[in-house]
Amino acid sequence: MILFIVIIYMLFVLGVGWWSGRKYIKGMTDFLLAGRRLGVWMCAATLAATHFGGGMVMGGSEYGFNYGWSGAWYGVSCGIGILLLAFTTAGKFRELSLYTVPDYLELRYGGKTIRILGSLLSLVALIGILAAMVLSARNALGILGITGNTGAILATLVFIVYTTFGGLWAATITDAVQLMIAAFGVALGAFLVLAKTGGISNLSAMLIAKGVESNYFSFWGLGTSSIMWLLLPTIMYTLIGQDFYQRLFAAKDGNVAKTASIIGGIILVIVSFFPTIIGMGARALSDLDSGANSFPWVVQNLMNPVIGGIILAAILSAIMSTADSLLTAATSHIVKDFWIETFKMDQIKDEKKLLNISRNFTFIIGILSLLIALIMPGIIDALIYSYTMYSAGVFIPVMGGVLWKSATREGALASIIVGSIVALWGILTKANIFGAPAEIYAALISLAIFVVVSLVTQKKR
Repeated sequence: MILFIVIIYMLFVLGVGWWSGRKYIKGMTDFLLAGRRLGVWMCAATLAATHFGGGMVMGGSEYGFNYGWSGAWYGVSCGIGILLLAFTTAGKFRELSLYTVPDYLELRYGGKTIRILGSLLSLVALIGILAAMVLSARNALGILGITGNTGAILATLVFIVYTTFGGLWAATITDAVQLMIAAFGVALGAFLVLAKTGGISNLSAMLIAKGVESNYFSFWGLGTSSIMWLLLPTIMYTLIGQDFYQRLFAAKDGNVAKTASIIGGIILVIVSFFPTIIGMGARALSDLDSGANSFPWVVQNLMNPVIGGIILAAILSAIMSTADSLLTAATSHIVKDFWIETFKMDQIKDEKKLLNISRNFTFIIGILSLLIALIMPGIIDALIYSYTMYSAGVFIPVMGGVLWKSATREGALASIIVGSIVALWGILTKANIFGAPAEIYAALISLAIFVVVSLVTQKKR
């Protein structure tokens, strides 16, 4: 029964991709930005779904198992990041009618170098995270007994095909459906845990009997520094991530982008607590040694096959909603930042030709990520390091360009280069500076370079 539900779900999303491609996709802008026609609710759903992935579902339950209520902080951080988008750049960037974040960098500072640097760091990181999503899908399908690479290949081909057919339209429609399924699934899992334990108070009593400490029941139990080092990098990437801005650029206008960001952020903050409850319940009810198995344990032990199928579809939904976001974002970099702007292969007015090119690159990137995940999984971590380098290098030029009119191109370029290098040094040496992640202290150095070089070069400009 569980397998049947999952198969029906995959056929459904494939159908959505085919239908979207036939009905809505006429050119590159339709494919990459849904024709810039997203309303508030669709835009909010796809923004929230971009963050609400396998990491928040599986990782959130693991954090709940290990740290209690403070395990919700990763999801809450994601929600706060999108809320901050609403009040900083969401409306402003949408009104500029851009395609990518590097579009803004070149528009603000001038020159192709800054576009290329930002695009490369972002593209490599997106491919690495996409490959990690392939492995997440494999682990989720392992609950069904589909072990090995078969499940990963099937799930990956599904999101590659529907995204190749329908682009951001398909991704947005399926994101909305996937968010509803995923939110319902984790909420149902949390409800079953509370029903089994007899409510929050009984759950707390069972956990106390197992010897958990008092800070397990505090939202601040992780400690101020741990929460800060979880919160800040997540917010930094959200404020500059191409996968988020692509959704904002697809909104009807700046007001829609801003309102959708507020709604999407609130949705994420709310749903982030459900996986946490599931993890806490698994710790109270099971003899598990590892929190990583808490979500699968709840599915296998507390649910009948129909509900289990819904929950598993919820996990796959969360993974796919993140994967299709990464896939369309990576395609935007290749087509807009490299194919059109850097190599001048085509003009943007030739949208029908560019549509085929976009579809081809979407398929190629998806297959490349699948091959990396299955053949060279060891390099995924290395690719994802670009995520840290991108945040450390690009965050200051983007936000600084918005907030400081006197920032110069030289300051932005120096900031990206130095910030990325310092972040790479921190990754390779595992340098510990007050326990802060590499992107935090690298961004602070990037900020200093940004200000100093901009001040020095202002008169020349």
